[in-house]
Amino acid sequence: MPPNLIPRPDVLQVGWGWFQVLLTVTFTAHILLMNAMFGGAVVTLLGAARPGTGGESVARDMAGRVPTLVALAVNAGVAPLLFLQVLYGHLFYTSSILMARWWLAIIPVLIVGYYAAYGVYYRYETPLRPLWSLLAVGLLLYVSFMFANNNTLALRPERWIAGFENPSGAWLNLGEPTLWPRWLHMMVGAVAVGGLFAALVQDTRARRGIEGAAAARDWALRFFTHGSLIQMAAGLWWLMALREDVMRRFMGGSPLASALLVAGIATGVWAVVHAFQKKVRSAALWLVVTVTIMAVMREIVRIGYLDGVFHPETLTVVPQVSPLILFLAVFAVGIGCVVYMLKLAFRAAKEG
Repeated sequence: MPPNLIPRPDVLQVGWGWFQVLLTVTFTAHILLMNAMFGGAVVTLLGAARPGTGGESVARDMAGRVPTLVALAVNAGVAPLLFLQVLYGHLFYTSSILMARWWLAIIPVLIVGYYAAYGVYYRYETPLRPLWSLLAVGLLLYVSFMFANNNTLALRPERWIAGFENPSGAWLNLGEPTLWPRWLHMMVGAVAVGGLFAALVQDTRARRGIEGAAAARDWALRFFTHGSLIQMAAGLWWLMALREDVMRRFMGGSPLASALLVAGIATGVWAVVHAFQKKVRSAALWLVVTVTIMAVMREIVRIGYLDGVFHPETLTVVPQVSPLILFLAVFAVGIGCVVYMLKLAFRAAKEG
């Protein structure tokens, strides 16, 4: 690979570890919301097709929640995207340019998908509701597939040469062995998490004695239990598709990576066991732990693929701590405001 193929990265104001931790934490929050959003859209689509069952009740409830989840997921995705650009921007920008047409189309596609989510809610009783629901799910699938393309392409600078030979900006990383298992693992997992989120809502209603909520909870839980089992199979495919040196890190080559793999499988299985026992809240807790572990493993995969090409610890640091302090203060205040707004929203919904 030509040494001048990779652009020169920017300097940092503090050590790269700060940004790596912030990237992992904010990505975990984003992926949980994104999964609830997409999975909620799928649950709405399939549940609405089951009139007279718990699925119909779940679909009606989720139809009103998905638009809010879209807004939360998109806004929560800004922070990890920014931290990704701080550490790996010179790689991520290049891969974005190579697939520019597909990448820039994400914005209008997401806007239309957001509109479609509202279309499901406001046109639920009309014959057009299934079309709105299919449109929302289809457009969100497009967005997720483009993100998978971009993130895999950013890890393979040696594949950029083929992209440079196609300067139209319409190149996709379809030949990447990890693309399809990675995307499938994420999207099946999103459906599972969406089912668990819907089950949490119905479990809360069942605890209040609302009729039919327990049946709706059990119906939604199937998405999590069955979806998680399929996701584990997709995760094994993804592991086997990794470049050999990266895969070996999770097979004993790196104690940390191997321990995280075992811990992720164990906590994921434990979450499914609790779901089968209808312990919805404990299943959700173990799910959060599992997703956090998987987010750390994702960073290990990224660093492994870039081994010998780039490592963020090589970035030049020009010490300037005050921007980080200001950011952390604003970040804490922002989280407090979001929590307060959510409390007001839940209170208003409960009173309504």
